[in-house]
Amino acid sequence: MNRAPTVLCACVLAAAAAVAAETPQAWRVVPLERDSAWVLPLPPLAQVTSTDRSGQTWQQCGEMSGTVEGASKDFCQAFRADGWQVSKRITLGRLTGRSELLVLAKLKHRVLFMVWEKEVGTCGFAWGKEK
Repeated sequence: MNRAPTVLCACVLAAAAAVAAETPQAWRVVPLERDSAWVLPLPPLAQVTSTDRSGQTWQQCGEMSGTVEGASKDFCQAFRADGWQVSKRITLGRLTGRSELLVLAKLKHRVLFMVWEKEVGTCGFAWGKEK
């Protein structure tokens, strides 16, 4: 039995584990404005494309690579890490996971969050607080 491929696989896995251990997962909080108290934690790969404080539309919109299911999971992890709880999850569309609506709650605050498939491999997201 040739042990070289086994040893090579073990070395590659050990190196990958070492690199993963050195790079901790970091969530970032994107403030709406410099003086704003309203922030919502976003995963590191989420890119905010617009912010609106008028109260007439979504407060923040953006994009993230991946599937709706994967992006929703990443957002939920970021929300939970900051103390938000997902109180409702509604999946919409003909195919499972085409878009999702989430209702988030933290203390007395509630937020409506939506993630949808823009194109294959790219999702859009938007959120707004309840008045």
